Amino acid sequence: MRRFIPAILPVALFAALIATPAVAQAQSADGPLKVENYYRIRWGGIGEFLRAYRKQHEALLREMMRQGYISEVTVEMPFTHMGGSTRWDVRTTIVYKHGADGVGAGAQYKSAMAAAKARLFPDKAAFDAEEARRQAVTEDHWDVVIEPAP
Repeated sequence: MRRFIPAILPVALFAALIATPAVAQAQSADGPLKVENYYRIRWGGIGEFLRAYRKQHEALLREMMRQGYISEVTVEMPFTHMGGSTRWDVRTTIVYKHGADGVGAGAQYKSAMAAAKARLFPDKAAFDAEEARRQAVTEDHWDVVIEPAP
């Protein structure tokens, strides 16, 4: 029995990890969904990151807000400094009106986003180059889907 528990533990943990996002998606698919996006920026690149972020990505999010897909967008920076792997330099919080849109499953949202991108940024090459510059100064990025505590 002792040999069986260590062998099954990784399988059970893996199953729990892959099941958790599906549960969160199912719970939030019809209602609002809050997603926090964290960015760690390379030393000296914060100005370039914020310029590119506001010009393109935030502009698209604000357009989706105007169209009614998103109810809130905030961009924040920590007042104090943090160290090591826990450090983040920019946090954006997006509240999607429908959870499916926040996890990439909303077909109508995807279509509206593609149309907004084409309308706001008709020069795709310039848009892609600007995004590449923003990504070049991004050291790390992670997203966290937030749900109320039980």
